[in-house]
Amino acid sequence: MMILNDKKLVNLIKYTPSIVVGFFAITVNVIIIKDNQDKANASIQSLRDDIIENNKNTIKQSTDKAYDYILYKKRGVIDELKTLSQQRVNEAHAIAMNIYNNNQNKPQTTVTKLITDALRPIRFYQGRGYFFIFQMDGVNILHGLKPYLEGDSAWDAQDLRGAYILREHIALIKQQNGEAFYDWWYQKPGEPIQKEYQKIGFGKHFAPYDWFIGTGEYIADIENDLKESLLKSVIDFEHTENQSLFIIDTQGNILANGNKQHNLALLTQSNAALTQKIASEAITQGSFMALNKQTANTTNNSKTEIGYLRKIEGWDWVIGSYFNASHVNRYIEIKQQEAQALNQKKLFNIISLSVFSTLFMVGVSLIVSSLITRRFNRFQQRIEQNINALENSKKKLHYSALHDALTGLANRSLLMEKINEGIKSAKLHNQLLAVVFIDLDDFKRVNDCNGHSAGDELLKSIAQRFKHAFDLNDTVSRFGGDEFVFCFPQLNHINEAYLKIEKIQQLFEDKFIIHGHEIKTQCSIGASMYPADDHHAEGLIHKADIVLYKSKTELKGSTTFYHHQLNEELQYKYLLENKLKDALSNQQIFVLYQPQIDATTEKIVAVEALARWGHPTLGTISPTDFIGIAEEIGLIKPIGLFVFTQACKDILSISPNGPNAIKVSINISPNQLMSADFIESMTQITDEIGIQRCRITLEITENVMLNELGKTYNILTELKKRNFCISLDDFGTGFSSLSYLNMLPFDELKIDSCFINNITVNEQSKTLVKSILAISDAYKMITVAEGVERKEQLILLQSLGCHLIQGFYFDKPLTLAQLQKKLPKTQS
Repeated sequence: MMILNDKKLVNLIKYTPSIVVGFFAITVNVIIIKDNQDKANASIQSLRDDIIENNKNTIKQSTDKAYDYILYKKRGVIDELKTLSQQRVNEAHAIAMNIYNNNQNKPQTTVTKLITDALRPIRFYQGRGYFFIFQMDGVNILHGLKPYLEGDSAWDAQDLRGAYILREHIALIKQQNGEAFYDWWYQKPGEPIQKEYQKIGFGKHFAPYDWFIGTGEYIADIENDLKESLLKSVIDFEHTENQSLFIIDTQGNILANGNKQHNLALLTQSNAALTQKIASEAITQGSFMALNKQTANTTNNSKTEIGYLRKIEGWDWVIGSYFNASHVNRYIEIKQQEAQALNQKKLFNIISLSVFSTLFMVGVSLIVSSLITRRFNRFQQRIEQNINALENSKKKLHYSALHDALTGLANRSLLMEKINEGIKSAKLHNQLLAVVFIDLDDFKRVNDCNGHSAGDELLKSIAQRFKHAFDLNDTVSRFGGDEFVFCFPQLNHINEAYLKIEKIQQLFEDKFIIHGHEIKTQCSIGASMYPADDHHAEGLIHKADIVLYKSKTELKGSTTFYHHQLNEELQYKYLLENKLKDALSNQQIFVLYQPQIDATTEKIVAVEALARWGHPTLGTISPTDFIGIAEEIGLIKPIGLFVFTQACKDILSISPNGPNAIKVSINISPNQLMSADFIESMTQITDEIGIQRCRITLEITENVMLNELGKTYNILTELKKRNFCISLDDFGTGFSSLSYLNMLPFDELKIDSCFINNITVNEQSKTLVKSILAISDAYKMITVAEGVERKEQLILLQSLGCHLIQGFYFDKPLTLAQLQKKLPKTQS
């Protein structure tokens, strides 16, 4: 048994600590070295995976963006063809009508030759398009491509499907008020006569000679034009140095290749095996595929490209993008060398520190070092805890300062920061930036019907949809209340902004489930663009807000992009709103009177009172500009009462009550008619002035009856009991229904000037006026024709049995003094 003497104990105390420390130091160093090596390897692998995944996401986004753009353009081919055909035919019709109007004194054969000579040489659709003219019985008047067919009848011409081409065209034109789109099958020039292609065209009736003028184009040719355009434009979509976008057909032929650098020249006609593999394996939904420069089956990763492919149905196209994995390998090798150098430096520092610590600890008492170490550890833990607590608080405060408390979205401060960053980037890279301001429609109704907690939950649900729907570069902010603002940076074309907005609208198509209830909502949108609309964040937000107001007032759920003319219109509207508030008190509103003439005697029997606004600096302002504003800001009732009162006083002053007294028609706005005190106000005013109520005709428009027909019936019935006359203004221009005439007590129908304008030259307008007069006779109503400006219109209306005539042919709106001079003494 070994005896532990003092010397041995001393040696044990002397050397044991150094041995133990040395052992642990070596062990620790080995562990640290191995751990650093493992971390370095894991870091390199993670870096490799991240780079490849990022490259895959990048080529997928590029391909999807180009794919969506191609589909968008493809779906619009037929609509574009229809629009172009209609525009061309309208131009040809206008040319023919102008020649006819300028040569009415010449024989039809002469005018026909002038028209055909003018239209024959016109070409469009890259020289393929031309005009043709047929009589409505099928005789060819003009054929821009085959003049030898002129004079022949094509009434019995059929395509290979047995359809009578011309008969069907003419039938459609007659059924659709003189103009119609149509499609047919026809031989293409240079193609076998047994092979026909579908065409779409447009025809318009030329009434003077009972022709129709038309044109058409092959859908296949328009699609081919679009394909050529897309092959040029799609390849220019955004891509990186290590990325290439391409288009091939389903036979493997290369249609477009976006990057022809030597190191990315993957797709060549000599590598047919690869292009055929791509064409055969591509699917519409999209998929990744390993590609190779040599053969399609090699497994050499260093030469393998990674591509993302999508097949476009209907066109037999495959669109894709790829990147070279060998670039990733070279980048990883560089990073690995850097990491190894850094790791060696760290290891040297660690070993040096370890040796120094070992020597230091050998010379220090184990007990003292142990106490100091424990004390130090306690202090370190407290310090780390305090630092972590401060860091967490700082992060929370920073997050709260930049995010909305309810939805977690960015707030105004962060939004401004992101917009400013986006503007700098757009300026640097010559790109666009969109600011999109949205407002929920009828959000107050959600709060009123379901409670404010439901409204808050709806805002949270909307915010969650926004968060998951857009790219990391895009920013969405809750701007306040039910308003949200998007910032879409890095745009290369305004069409990308349209697609983003369309995506926002799609997010509202599905209902929201809030507290177990389904809530359907939509949003109105205003948008502004950098640099076209403004160069500053505040200006872009302000202008997007301006056009948002335009969207909500004109059509909820719509989108409006900012433009300078709109801003001028809104500024002018705001100016009119401010000035209109003082117009009555400053005696700027006045009344003019337009005579209504008895069609038989051609004498004045009534007048229409018309409100006018004369401003000392703005001049005379049209009622079409200020009446709508007065309705919006609540001034229509006082203005309406003023006009009613003034008209009653004026007419009584120049035409006392009696059998020959002239009547006065006064327009009543829907807001004024539906007010609770309207009937009593009208009654009190007429009683105080002393004018007979049977002399007063109250004109109302059809839109007042759309939502509250029952209430309208009660009001008009009571007015009739009190001897007021009721007129339906602008009959036939809105949602006219015979049921209104059957239910409501109208005394008079006013025929809008849009029907009178063409009554002498347009048979349809003449027929409509005849119908209105027949309806009025059936209901024993008086008819008033507005907008009569020519003698031939007057003569025709007299022959049709119209009762009263109103228009510039007799007089424009007159002052009271001018009107009094025109009245016979028996009436004044």
